[in-house]
Amino acid sequence: MPDPVPEVSASRENPLARVFRAFTYRDFRLLWFGAFTSSSGTWLEETALAWLLLQLTNDPFYLGLNGFLSTAPILLFTLVGGVLADRFDRRRILLASQWAQLFFALSLALLAFFNTPVPLLVSSALLLAFLTGCVQAFGGPAYQSLIPMLVDKKDLPNAIALNSIQFQLARVVGSTVSTFPFAIFADQMLAASVSFGINSLSFVAVIFALMSLSVSHIPKAAVGNMRSQLREGLNFVWHQEGLRSLTFLAFACTFLGMQVTVFLAVFAKDIFHTGARATRYSWPFQASEQSWEP
Repeated sequence: MPDPVPEVSASRENPLARVFRAFTYRDFRLLWFGAFTSSSGTWLEETALAWLLLQLTNDPFYLGLNGFLSTAPILLFTLVGGVLADRFDRRRILLASQWAQLFFALSLALLAFFNTPVPLLVSSALLLAFLTGCVQAFGGPAYQSLIPMLVDKKDLPNAIALNSIQFQLARVVGSTVSTFPFAIFADQMLAASVSFGINSLSFVAVIFALMSLSVSHIPKAAVGNMRSQLREGLNFVWHQEGLRSLTFLAFACTFLGMQVTVFLAVFAKDIFHTGARATRYSWPFQASEQSWEP
């Protein structure tokens, strides 16, 4: 059970305390800050990788291919990941996902640091993007299903809202910090390597948070067939009009709107004729815009 929070009447509770009420739960607080650190590192790498790919290939096609390879596994395997999160230890699934992403980011950092030939570096980056998407497809549902176990039911809406803020804030921070290595180091391969290395270190924060959780995180063992459970979940969403509409709306916004972020490096280089620092300013605006999406 989540650690208890003293009951305070809504009329007497400080408005600011009400906004951050979910932070009164130790485990949620630990996971929030760990996830924020890790997400910031991920966006740092995403921005740096987009700029590096464009510099190495001078072809926007590779930016689109990188975005496709990193998101296609999420589209294909997230439903399966959700079923697994209901059957197995969510913390262990998350830990495996974070360790794998740490290894992928560190591998990319070493490839850039040792000046790997461009064809091999580009192909390796695309492969690692695909593998990262695969583990995120299983780690994402485990993370989302872990949140309700960290707070009381009455504070769950606040926890969900704070988690959404964490994701958008991390996008602003990570994409802003990503241009500092390019400003400090003249060698762009070295700058990219530093960015990827920082991302690999950022996973230590969320791994530490996951290992420090004190609440029960092992769901009751499911006994049904995985395929039938997946079908039941899809049927439930389909027959709930509100959920069905929200699902299609979220898909449309993501499919049609978010992909513009993949080509921000192209706008910076070919349209505004600036360096990597231009993406530092465009990503925060994009993040603030998407925070208003449904």
